[in-house]
Amino acid sequence: MSTGEIKCPLCGGENHCGVAKGEKECWCMTVSIPETLLTTVQREPNLCICSTCIATYKKEQV
Repeated sequence: MSTGEIKCPLCGGENHCGVAKGEKECWCMTVSIPETLLTTVQREPNLCICSTCIATYKKEQV
């Protein structure tokens, strides 16, 4: 597992990626991630955005 797989590409914090830890699934597979955030990191495949960044983005959009 590389550092890039365990770090959020937006804030650099740990993203707690289950797949990067060798599990079949990741917490991010069960949440709705805003398209804008996905577009932001699409140039860097296989990187999970952390739950904190997702929650912060959603709060700021309300």
